[in-house]
Amino acid sequence: MAELMGIIIPGSLAFIMFGMGMGLKVSDFTQLAKFPKAFGIGLVAQVLLLPVVAYGVIQLFSMPEVFAIGLLVIAMTPGGAVSNLWTFVAGGDIALSVTLTAFSSLLSVITVPLLLNFALLNLIGEELGLSLPVGKTMLHIAMITAIPVTLGMVVHARFEEFTRRTDKVVKVLSVTFLLVAIGGIIGKEIDTLGELMRTSAGPVLFYNALVMGLGFTAARLSKLPPRQVITISVEVGIQNVILSATLAAAPQFMGRTDIGLVPSMYGFTMSLMVLIFIGLIKFFPGILGHSPEPAPQPA
Repeated sequence: MAELMGIIIPGSLAFIMFGMGMGLKVSDFTQLAKFPKAFGIGLVAQVLLLPVVAYGVIQLFSMPEVFAIGLLVIAMTPGGAVSNLWTFVAGGDIALSVTLTAFSSLLSVITVPLLLNFALLNLIGEELGLSLPVGKTMLHIAMITAIPVTLGMVVHARFEEFTRRTDKVVKVLSVTFLLVAIGGIIGKEIDTLGELMRTSAGPVLFYNALVMGLGFTAARLSKLPPRQVITISVEVGIQNVILSATLAAAPQFMGRTDIGLVPSMYGFTMSLMVLIFIGLIKFFPGILGHSPEPAPQPA
């Protein structure tokens, strides 16, 4: 079973990241010049704010260690292609969302092994005896994230018509692989699911709502335009759950499907939180602030 999980989960992630790469262009990495402040706020929030908030929630609710590690894994992984979809649905800035997703996904090859290994060795994880060799973990993450994304971008650049025609098929397959991976983890840990819901469902929901609220507040205090406020709020609330589940459950990493239950559950809670957020901004659009007035043109 472990060998099968070691193929299905990383393989699913690699395909999903390849599909995400097919939707990216080199120009997506240069667009940050158009919105440097919003990009900086979003990236700092994803890389630094989310792990700090997760650790605070873990301490506040005294979560069981196995589920606490699952929440930390979620907090340390970047946003995924799903965040781009939700940004579109919410009426946010798609270009900013895509740029944040692209940068944070490639940056995760470095940040995730460093931050997660530090947390396992110094904050939590002592009782379970977990650790992740940094160099080996960086290599494995690159193989199932950065390299597939790069290959997807090459396919997009070289075979644009093929990419356009297969876009829907790739998206359907990506969702299917995601559900298969999450379903496999839940199926293997069905006996542990009750304990997760009893001890950790509340803290996970609280964390999700809190980070979205903090992202929203940071964007509003920075006087970002409404569409960028939406994007930052969504980007900090939507994480790459398949990457989180892979880090937790795949034998190449921690090999603990019980830890992978939290990312599996988060896939549902994050969608719920974003739907609530969309409802709020539709009924109370004034909370987003107002777009800056265009500068007067010289006569």
